[in-house]
Amino acid sequence: MKDKPLVSVTIPTYNSERTIGVCLKSVQRQTYPNVEVIVVDSHSNDGTREIAENFDVRIVTTMEKLLGARYKGLKESEGEYVLLLDSDQILEKTVIARALDMFKEYDVLCLEEHSYKPKTWIQRLFEADRCLVHNLANVHLDPLEGVLLARFYKRGVLETAFEAIPKEIMPIVVAHDHAIIYYEAYRVSQRVGVLPNAVWHMEPARLVELWKKNYRYGKTTKELVKTGFYQDFLKKKVRFRKGALNLRNLRYGLSSYLLLSLKGIAYQMGYWSK
Repeated sequence: MKDKPLVSVTIPTYNSERTIGVCLKSVQRQTYPNVEVIVVDSHSNDGTREIAENFDVRIVTTMEKLLGARYKGLKESEGEYVLLLDSDQILEKTVIARALDMFKEYDVLCLEEHSYKPKTWIQRLFEADRCLVHNLANVHLDPLEGVLLARFYKRGVLETAFEAIPKEIMPIVVAHDHAIIYYEAYRVSQRVGVLPNAVWHMEPARLVELWKKNYRYGKTTKELVKTGFYQDFLKKKVRFRKGALNLRNLRYGLSSYLLLSLKGIAYQMGYWSK
């Protein structure tokens, strides 16, 4: 494998026992052979670590939250390319191989995402929202205007992006972690592409799960706002999708509006909580 560049897949976890096994299986089944996997665990108290230990991965521990965990994963990795994967995502088996072909033209890649086997009405709303965003990818690739998030980077671009992120916010950021990383990476290079048919997201199945997750996002965003960093940028991240009411995508757009309204209620409750 000496002639094949090393790809690092970093996965932050915290009480991720429900999804981490399926996620790691999808990485294990990649057709590209030269991959290292680093699980960055924030002191899970469930079976996350025990499940991860059944795979060929390196497990490191951090006291920091999501953004800090991603930075630690980068520092622990050695790959020429770095994929920032979430523990509730499933990779299509040729993603890494196809991404390396695209990196001949691009420095940063967004992955086309879909909801994994959507069954409940909440999960179907997520799928509609994802379809809307990818149908309008030309608008949403700009991190200031859109909501597409990059996940796969050439190492140099990602390192430069992290160097620009204030170190004070590393331990506290949960929500908007990908958005901040992509924002800084986009300032380094606008050579951004979208890899089609790439990843499935294991979405919340019930409204209560959706609210708990977004309540936490709102609460942690308040901590970030207090630091004074990324103020104008964050304001652009709490609004409805640009182009959502375009007639060609109206069905998806209406579902997106409903989903974001439901998420927004919990997010604002978390933000204004003590």
